[in-house]
Amino acid sequence: MHTNLKWLAAALAAVAAMLLAGCGARGEPEADLVGIYAVKQNGVLKELVKIERQGERYVMRDKVRTADWSEPKMQLQPVTRERWSRLTADQENTTFVGVASEQLGIFKVPAGWKKNGFSTETGYFLFYSRGPVEAYKL
Repeated sequence: MHTNLKWLAAALAAVAAMLLAGCGARGEPEADLVGIYAVKQNGVLKELVKIERQGERYVMRDKVRTADWSEPKMQLQPVTRERWSRLTADQENTTFVGVASEQLGIFKVPAGWKKNGFSTETGYFLFYSRGPVEAYKL
């Protein structure tokens, strides 16, 4: 009987571990970046980018040339500390979450973060070839 209880406890622990592993995608900090982002144009917020989760990847849609969301334009990957440092030249231990492709990244940092003449009041910014742009998560 004692052996059966140990076996049952081990089996339940294994099932719980599998369930938690299956939920891992929802526990990733990058999941907080899923949503719609706007930028200010002439003092008015304009929806620009939508980040979605599709399976194991994040994809970006935009409203650059149309009033409706585009088809998924690019896949985004979580940004490592090393890549963060290369993109932003930030050598501090700044708390950040980011997803990026080779062309675009979206980041969440502490509100008020400043670096190289750029600051973000919202804590969100888009980073692309022309540099960072303040973003507003809607």
